[in-house]
Amino acid sequence: MERLGIIRNPLIPSSKMKSRNLFTALLTLVAVAFGSAATSVQAADLQATLSSREAYVGAPITLHLEVANASSHDEPTIPEVRGLDIQSAGAPSRSTQTTIINGRRTDRTSATYTWRITPRKEGTFEIPSIDLKVDGQIESTRPLRFVATKSETGDLLFAEITGQQKEIYVGQPLKLTLNLWIKPYHNNEFDLTLSEENMWQMISEGTNWGAFSERMTELAENRQRPGGEEVLRMDSNGNERSYYQYQIEATVYPKKPGQIEVGDLQIVVDYPTRLAKSRDPFASMFNDDFFGGRSPFGDRDFSPFRRNTLSVVASRPVVAEAKVAPIDVKPVPTAGRPSDYRGTVGQYQIVTQATPTDVKAGDPITLHIGVRGDGPMELVQAPPLAALPHLTADFKVANEPLAGLVEGDTKLFTTTIRPRREGITEIPAIPLTFFDPVKEEFVTVKSDPIAIHVSKAERLALDSIIGTASSSDRSEGPEAPAAAKLDLQNYAGSDALQSASSQTNWPWMLGMMLPALAVALAWGVKHRERFVSTNGSPEQQRIHAARHAIQTADSPAEVASIANGLVAEIGSTTDRTQLSELLALCDQAAYGGSSNQQLPHLKKEALELLDQVSSSVPQHRPASPGPMFGGRQWVATACLVLAALAVTVPAANHFAGSTQKENENEVAQTASSTASSLATSTLTDEQKNIILAEANGAYENGRKASSEDAAAAKEDFATAVTKYNQLVESGVRNSNLYINLANAQLQLGSTGKAIANYERALDHDASNWQARNNLTIARAALHDSGNQPQNASSLGGLLSASAEQLQTVLPSRVMVALCSSLWLALCGVALGSLVYPGRYWSMASISLSCLLLVAIGLTSVERFTTADEPGAIVATQTAVLREAPGDQFPAVSSETLKEGESLDVLQVDGNWVQIQTADGATGWVANPDVELL
Repeated sequence: MERLGIIRNPLIPSSKMKSRNLFTALLTLVAVAFGSAATSVQAADLQATLSSREAYVGAPITLHLEVANASSHDEPTIPEVRGLDIQSAGAPSRSTQTTIINGRRTDRTSATYTWRITPRKEGTFEIPSIDLKVDGQIESTRPLRFVATKSETGDLLFAEITGQQKEIYVGQPLKLTLNLWIKPYHNNEFDLTLSEENMWQMISEGTNWGAFSERMTELAENRQRPGGEEVLRMDSNGNERSYYQYQIEATVYPKKPGQIEVGDLQIVVDYPTRLAKSRDPFASMFNDDFFGGRSPFGDRDFSPFRRNTLSVVASRPVVAEAKVAPIDVKPVPTAGRPSDYRGTVGQYQIVTQATPTDVKAGDPITLHIGVRGDGPMELVQAPPLAALPHLTADFKVANEPLAGLVEGDTKLFTTTIRPRREGITEIPAIPLTFFDPVKEEFVTVKSDPIAIHVSKAERLALDSIIGTASSSDRSEGPEAPAAAKLDLQNYAGSDALQSASSQTNWPWMLGMMLPALAVALAWGVKHRERFVSTNGSPEQQRIHAARHAIQTADSPAEVASIANGLVAEIGSTTDRTQLSELLALCDQAAYGGSSNQQLPHLKKEALELLDQVSSSVPQHRPASPGPMFGGRQWVATACLVLAALAVTVPAANHFAGSTQKENENEVAQTASSTASSLATSTLTDEQKNIILAEANGAYENGRKASSEDAAAAKEDFATAVTKYNQLVESGVRNSNLYINLANAQLQLGSTGKAIANYERALDHDASNWQARNNLTIARAALHDSGNQPQNASSLGGLLSASAEQLQTVLPSRVMVALCSSLWLALCGVALGSLVYPGRYWSMASISLSCLLLVAIGLTSVERFTTADEPGAIVATQTAVLREAPGDQFPAVSSETLKEGESLDVLQVDGNWVQIQTADGATGWVANPDVELL
C-alpha cells in the first residue's frame, strides 16, 4: 500500500478502507487508459508558402498550399498576377501523420497543392491571399511577396529573329528564323568543354518560345531538337568568340499592321557554374529528358562523359530577350476591295462538289466547297453564299457562316442548298476573292458550274393529280377528278390543344342497330303464330303419350289396358289378331305368377303394335297461309333487307376485327408510348398557344410560297411539322392537331407520315370528314391498290360514289344527321306498316329506301370501315423488310414495302418491329421507317 502511495485513515474501518482503495485504483487505471488513447481533434488549417523569396527572371519558384485536418474543401485557384507565369504542378499530394506525446495521440491529414511560378520580368511581386471554402467556412491565406532579379547575361547568350521579307501585308505568310547563340561552358578543374548537345540540354523548362512554340512542340513530339554548330561571333566588346548557334524556323501570319510581333518570347538557359562527379553510379542512365536531362537526384549528366559520371551541380539562369529585325506589316488596301472579300491573303483555288444532282424542287442538296492555298488555312472563311445573287435567285441558302475543316493546305466547307423551283439545270460557279500580295491586287477565282436536274416538287405533283380545296394550291390538270379535293385548312383554335381520348364506333353502331331490332321484334310478334312449334295431330300426340306410358308400366295388366284403349280410341284398322295375342299374353302373365320375367317382352310387343298404329295414322299438314307481304311491300322489303345488310355486315366485320385490332394496338403502343413518355415535356398553356400560333404561321407561309419557291415552302412546312410534333410530344392528343400535323407533312412530301397521322385523327374522331377525305386522296396518290375506289358498276362502287358526291356538298355533321334521320324514318315507316299495312308503304317506302341506301352506303364506306385500320404505316420510300431484327440480316426479297402501305404489328423488339403485310408476308422493319399507330 505504500507503493501505491495510499495513506490510511485510522477513523475508517479497515474493510471499508480496502473497498475504497480498490475503487480508487480502478478509477486511476481507467483514467490512465483513456488518457493514453485520447486523440486530439484539431481545427482545419490553411497555409501557403513559397520555396524562395528571391527569384531570377525565367527561373521558376514553387508555391505550396496545404489544407490540413479538413473533412471537405473546394478546389483552390490562384489569381493571375501581371508579369508572372503561374502553372499547376499536377494533382495534390496527400499525407497522414500520427503523433503520440505523453500518451496523447494527434492525427494530422493534409492535402498539398503545388504551382510553378516563373517571373517574366524584374520587380517585386505579391501573390494575393487565397480564399478557400473549408468545412463550409471561408478560410484565407496571407499575401506572399517575393522579388525577381535578372541574371546578367553578359556574353553567354544571344537571341535574334530575322525574316525573309522586309515588308508584308496583314495575313500574308512570313517565315521567321530564331538564331540562338550559347557560349560553350569550359570547366578548368576537369579541363572539359560541354558539347553543343550538352548546352542545348541546359535550356530551361521555363523558356517561353512565343511564335515558335508550335514548332518546338512538333520537334518534341518527334523526339527531335534543332541542330547546333560551333561558329565565331562578336561578343559585346567586339571580340570574336566561339559560340554554339541554333536555328529554329517558323511561319507566322501577322494579324495587324505595324511591326511584326513574335509573342512573349523569352529564352532562359541554366548556365553551368560547377561540375562534379555524380554520387550515383547510375546517374548517367537517366538522360532522357528532352529539354533538361535531369537525373532523379536533381543534377544533370551528359552522354559524352558518362564514363566519368560528371554532372552539373550548380548553375545560374541566364535570360535573353530576342531582338527582332524590323519588318513592316502593311494593311490590306481598301480601295477596290470587292464586297465578297473576307480577309484572305495569299494565292488560292476553289472547287465544289454537289450530291445528289437529281432532286425535286425544295429537296436538299449537299454542297462541298474546297479551298486550297498558301495562306493560314485556319483563317480562311467560306465564300458568302447568301450574298451571291446568282445563287440565291435559284436556291435557298443558309445565312449562317460556315465552319470548315483544315486538312494540310486545304480547307473544306459543307452546306445545304435547296432549289426553289423545277427546271433548274445547274449550280452556278462559286467565286472566291482574295488579296494577292505578289500582284498587290484583289483576285477572284471561281469553281466550275455543276449540272443538276430539278423535277417538280412531290407536293406539287400531288396537286396536279388531285387538286386542292384552295384556289392558290388548286391544279386544273385534266387528270384531277372533280370530287377529289384536299382540305388543307388547319385548325387554329383552342380545340387543337384539348386532349381527347380515342373513340370507338360501338355507340354509333348500337344506335343504328336498335331501330332495326325494334322493327324485327314487332314483325316477329305480329307473325308469331307462324313460328309456334307443334307436336303433330291429336292422334299422334296420344300415341306418343301411350308409348311413354308403356315404357314406364309396372305390370302386364297396365300394358294391356294402354294398348287396348289406344287402338279402340283411334279406331285403327290394324289387324286385331296381334292385339288379341298381346292381351292373351298379358292375362297369362298376370295370373300365371311370372309377370316380372315376361314384362319386358310384353312391353316390346306393345311398342311394335304402337308402331303399326302410328304408321296407319295420317301425318298433319297445316293449311297454306296467305303471303306475308303484299304486292307493293316486296320492293320496300327488299330495300329494308339491303339497308339492314349495309349496316350489319360492316358492323360484324368491325366486331370481328376489333379483338385483333386491339391486340395490334397494344403491341404498337408498347413502343410508341414509351418513346412518347421519354420525349414528353411539360408545357404551360401559354407556351402551347405560342407554339401552335408559330406552327400555324409557318404552315400558312409555306402554303403562300409553295407556288413560287418550293425551297422556302419546304423550310416553312418543316418548321410547322417540328412545332406540331412538339405539341404532340408534350401530351396533346386530338383529331384537329393530328390533322394539322398530317397536312403539313403531306405538303412537305412525307406522305407516309401524313397517312399515319390522318389515321390517328380518325382514331380520335371517326366522324372527321377532313381526315377521312385527305386520307383517301393521299392513299390514292401513292397508288395504294388496297385503297383504290371500288368499281362503279358494283353496288359498293355506287354507294362509294354516292358518298363522295355527298361529301363535296355536305359537312360531316350534316351527313351524320342525315344518315341518322333517314334510318330512323325508314324504321318508323316499317313499324307503321305493321300496324297500318296500306297507309305508309304507298308513298314513303321507295323514296325513303333509296335515300337510305345512299346514307347507309356513306355510313358503310365512311363510318364503319374500321376493321381495316392498320397497326403501322410505312413512312419512308426505302423501308426494307428483313428476316430478323437487325441490318445484318438479309432482306425478304419477295416483298417490297411501299410508302403509305398498311401493316399489322406483331411485336416490337427495341428499334425493330415485326409486321405482317396485306398478303400475309411477315418480317422485321426498322422503327424509324414505319409509324406505329
